[in-house]
Amino acid sequence: MLITLSEIMADPLMRAAKPRLLAPGTVESEVYVRWVHTSEVVQLAGLIHGAELLLTTGESVFKLPLDQQRQYLAMLAECHVAALVVEPVGPDPQLPPDFVAAAAELELPLYQLQETVPFVALAEKINTRIVSEQASALQQADAISQQLAQHLAVAGPALVPLLEMIDNQLRLGAEIVNPGGEVIAASQRAVKQRLQENGPAQFDVAVDLYIGGDTAARLVLHAQAQHHRQRLELMAERLGSIVTLAFSQHYRPSAQQAASSALLQSIVNAGGENYVAHRAAEAQIAAGVPLCMLVLQGVDVSRGRADLERHLRAGGQRVFTYAQAHRLYALCILDPAAARRSRDELVQRLRSALRGEQAECCVGPIALDVSRARWSLTQAEAIESWGPANGMEGPVRDALDYALPRLVAQLDEPVRLREFITEQIGELLDADRDKDGQLLKTLEAWLASGCHATETAARLYVERQTLHKRLAKIFALIGGDPRVNGRVLPVHLAAWLALRD
Repeated sequence: MLITLSEIMADPLMRAAKPRLLAPGTVESEVYVRWVHTSEVVQLAGLIHGAELLLTTGESVFKLPLDQQRQYLAMLAECHVAALVVEPVGPDPQLPPDFVAAAAELELPLYQLQETVPFVALAEKINTRIVSEQASALQQADAISQQLAQHLAVAGPALVPLLEMIDNQLRLGAEIVNPGGEVIAASQRAVKQRLQENGPAQFDVAVDLYIGGDTAARLVLHAQAQHHRQRLELMAERLGSIVTLAFSQHYRPSAQQAASSALLQSIVNAGGENYVAHRAAEAQIAAGVPLCMLVLQGVDVSRGRADLERHLRAGGQRVFTYAQAHRLYALCILDPAAARRSRDELVQRLRSALRGEQAECCVGPIALDVSRARWSLTQAEAIESWGPANGMEGPVRDALDYALPRLVAQLDEPVRLREFITEQIGELLDADRDKDGQLLKTLEAWLASGCHATETAARLYVERQTLHKRLAKIFALIGGDPRVNGRVLPVHLAAWLALRD
């Protein structure tokens, strides 16, 4: 359950701290907070999931150079932190003007507390309220679900009476629509809202109804201004299960839906190529059309599945999805005239859509025919367990970024790989033993950035002058600048292997 930033700022304990808004972002009433988190850690990308209110003294952050302070703020903005609240320590209570300006540029809400308040007490109070609101919403949803289940057991799966019960309990219009947006069944209030031009509904909350792994329909709640969006979203998730049970007795999948489900199932479970080809033809996927596979896993892959499908289809591609064993698989048809570009755009849409989500998505390389879809999937699955994703990737990994690791994973001669490493950068490794791998890490980061000094310095948190000194020493140990002697590829491969040896 989430509460708004404006509600938190109106809390008496927060008001006692006299919060001052230094950098405005979105309107407070439109920013939702799902947890209050206190931390002095600078590298927070893997520790937060979005919509957190972050409390900090800023002691660690303000010791960093200005460019690294900006990186810290950019990381919080990328993770969709609801707001940053700073209670400065020390004799100077003013936050650095450049820090405030950077937050404003990123549209990251930044507050300064002008009075001391115990962070623990503040976090405990707000988080207790969030949990209490969530429990209240779930109790109400469970009570309505029990009434729906009793009616279903006695009167059968008629949809309109169930929607009328939801309507009466929540005082809003309720309806079921198919994936194309056509109304299948609706309460009287929902019918009136559709007939009235600019009717009383202020916003909609929808939950997908899944049958046999397919998105069969959506339960849509037409809410008014007095309803709490986040509360309704939580309740809709609970109500959706009992409505799905009733709707399943009316639902009959089309031949194409059945074929696409069978196609994905055969690809995931390594079915024969002939069988895959037949199912693809039934699903109206032509031979020789480029595609890529992806696999997503999270706490609940069914939640938000339709939203993910909409993001995948935003570029105009056809998409087929299939859920199995807590994973969601997708086959994405690419633009035959620009397959690589359409795949790159798909990856970027996914990274934007899943930023801050508790999920991991791996996208496989391009397959030039549906018969190669299984290969694209295996390449996506191969990179799932290769350590934590970096900050730029977020929760989405691109198999193309792991081309070298995937190639090396197919080699099974560790002795020869070590000989190759020694041949390319052996002297550097010897000189680096008393430096905790500093030179090796610098070399690999520099090569991975495309030999971009500024980007490498930022990634390593060092000054550019320090970086150039290290590079000069590195070049002396590996036989010169690899850009000049044509050894960029073998040196990069050796450095990458050495870091993982």
